[in-house]
Amino acid sequence: MNKLVKTAANSLLKGINPVVYFEDGSTQRIPVSFFDDGKTVSWFGKSKDAEVVLKAEYTEESAVFYIDVKSTRPLGDKPVIVPAETDFADNALIYHHCGGPCWMYCTWDIQIKNHGEKSENMLLRLGDDHYAVTTLVGTQHRSAIDKDGLFCYVGTKGSTCFFGPVMAVTVASDPLKSMEINYRHAREVGAIRVPLRDGREYPEMFEDFGWCSWNAFYQQPTSEKIYAKLDELKDKNIPVKWIIIDDGWSPVEGNKLKAFEEDREKFPEGLKECIRRIKEDYGIEKVGVWHTIHAYWQGIHPDSELNKSHADSLVFSPEWGRIVPVNDLDKQYKFWDDWHSYLSDCGVDFVKVDNQGGCGYLYIGICPVMEGVWINHEAIERSINKHFGGTVINCMGMDLENVQTRPYTAMNRNSDDFYPDRENGFEMHLRQNIYNAIWHSQVMHCDYDMWWSGKSDPVQSGLLRAISGGPIYISDATGDTNRDNIIPVVGENGDICRLDHYAMPTYDCIYIDCKKDRKLVKTFNSKGDAVAVALFNICNEDISETFKWNVVPDIKADTEYVAYEYFTKKYTRITADSEEAVTLGAGDVRAYSIYPIIDGEYINFGDSSRYIGIGARETKKVLLSEIL
Repeated sequence: MNKLVKTAANSLLKGINPVVYFEDGSTQRIPVSFFDDGKTVSWFGKSKDAEVVLKAEYTEESAVFYIDVKSTRPLGDKPVIVPAETDFADNALIYHHCGGPCWMYCTWDIQIKNHGEKSENMLLRLGDDHYAVTTLVGTQHRSAIDKDGLFCYVGTKGSTCFFGPVMAVTVASDPLKSMEINYRHAREVGAIRVPLRDGREYPEMFEDFGWCSWNAFYQQPTSEKIYAKLDELKDKNIPVKWIIIDDGWSPVEGNKLKAFEEDREKFPEGLKECIRRIKEDYGIEKVGVWHTIHAYWQGIHPDSELNKSHADSLVFSPEWGRIVPVNDLDKQYKFWDDWHSYLSDCGVDFVKVDNQGGCGYLYIGICPVMEGVWINHEAIERSINKHFGGTVINCMGMDLENVQTRPYTAMNRNSDDFYPDRENGFEMHLRQNIYNAIWHSQVMHCDYDMWWSGKSDPVQSGLLRAISGGPIYISDATGDTNRDNIIPVVGENGDICRLDHYAMPTYDCIYIDCKKDRKLVKTFNSKGDAVAVALFNICNEDISETFKWNVVPDIKADTEYVAYEYFTKKYTRITADSEEAVTLGAGDVRAYSIYPIIDGEYINFGDSSRYIGIGARETKKVLLSEIL
C-alpha cells in the first residue's frame, strides 16, 4: 500500500470500519481485510446480511475510492458510513455546509465534530505534504463527510445494492496544486463525469460590466423602476452593457409560479416591449431574467393554468409538498423549452437559475436523489444551450451534487449573497469567495456576486471584483451608483479586463483564520507573466505585517519584477525573496500590479488608472529608469 492510500485509509478513514444501515433502522459494523495488487487496494468484509467492498484505485500521487454494498435486507437512505477524522493533520482547511445545502463555507478547525452539516472538500497539511480531499457523486448517490464519517446518501429506502465513487485524494508539496491534480485525476478516471473548467467556455458577454436588480429592488422590480435606474446610469455615463431582471418579475401566489409570462401589474407594457426599450433606448446589449431550478421558490401553483397545461412535465414532491419538474428527461425538457422559447421571443439573452442546492431534496420519495439531480441539470441546460447559447449564472448551487452534475454550463456563484446591510458582510464575502475558489474553480467559472458602488464597503468590494477573474456587476438602487468607485474596477468602457484564473489566498493565508490571527488577507491572480496581489485588513484595528513575495504562488523565483501599488502610487523593484512591510488600518486595502522585468531594462506596463492594471488589453513599454 503506497503512502497516499495508507494515510487516507488509516488516518482519514480511521482504518476502514464500514457500518451498513438498514431500512428498519438497525446497523451492522463490517470487519474487513485488505488486498493490494500494486494498482488497486481493496478492503472486503461480510456479515450475515451484508457484503461491503471498499476499493482504492491509485497512482503515486492520487487515489479514488469506491464503495460496493450488497445486502439481503432493504438498505436505508444512507446505506453506508465509514468513520472518518481529520485531527491527524497539522493544519486543515475544511469546506462545509451550514444552515442549508446551497453554499460552501470554510473552517480551519481540524475537528470534524465542530464542522457544519457536511464537508465535501478539504486541504490537510501533514508535515511537508498537502492532501486534497474531494467527495464524489454517482448516478444514484452523493457522498460527504460529517461527524459520523464518510457517508453515502441515496434518498430512497428499500434497495439491496449500491455502488459508486465516494472520495478522491491527492498528495502534493503545493496545496493549490494538490487540489488541481485531485480534480483532474478524478475526471480522467471517470469518477467525475462532467467537464472541468477548461472544458467550459466562459460566456463572452461577461467580459463586460453589468447591473442586477436584486439589491436595488429585491422582489419588487417594475419596468418603471428599471427605466429610472437606466436613466441614472446613462446620465452618469456608467458603462453597463448587460443587466439582470432578478426575482419578482413573474406572476406568483404563495411563492408559487402561476405562468411563464410576466406580471403585467409590474410590466404593463409586457416583457418584450420592456426589453426592446432597454436595448434600443439605453444601449444595453444583453438582458437576462431570473428563475429557480424548479421554476419558483415553492414550485408551480396547483390551481394555475400552467399546472394544467404542463401536467405531463410536472410531479408532486412528497418531501417538499409542492409541484416541481418531473424526473423524466424528455418531459422535463419540454417544460424548460416552452418557457425559454417564450423568454427568447421576448428578447431575453440569458438566465440566472437560482436555488439549485435544493434540487436533490425535490426527488426524495420519488427516485434516488442523484437520479433526479442529473435529470434536472441535463434538461434545463439542454434548453439553455438551445435558447441562450449556454449563457447562465447558476446560483445557490455549490453542493457537489450540483457542481459535479452540470453537463455544459460554465458559470456558478462562488459565495452566499452580497448582503449590503449585514454587519461584517464584506469580511464574510471576501473570505468565502477567495477560499472557495481553490476547489470550485477546478470545475466552474466563478461568480463573486454583485456589489454596491455607492455604499457598503465600495472600495473593498470593487477591489475584490477587480482581482476576482469572474464577471463584475453592481446592484445599486436608483440614485446610489458612484462612478468614481466603478471606473478603477472596469475602466471607462466597461471592459473588465478579466484575469487568467480566480482570486485565491496566498500560501501564508491558506491554513490560518486571518481575523483570528490578526493577519492581512492576501489574494492573488495573474495575467500571462504579470501578477496581481490584493491586501485586505478585515480586523477592527491597525495591522502591521512584513512578508516575502514568495508567498504569492505566481511570483517566480528566477524572475525580477516591478510592483506598482495603486493607492500609494509607489513603484518597487522586487524578487520572490524581497520583503514587503505594510501597515493597514481597519478596512484598508492595497492593490499591487506586478510586472516581470524584460532584458533588465523595461516592463510592459498596464493601466495605472485601474486597481489591477495587469489586466489591461493594451500595455506600453516603460523603461525602469523612468519609474525607479
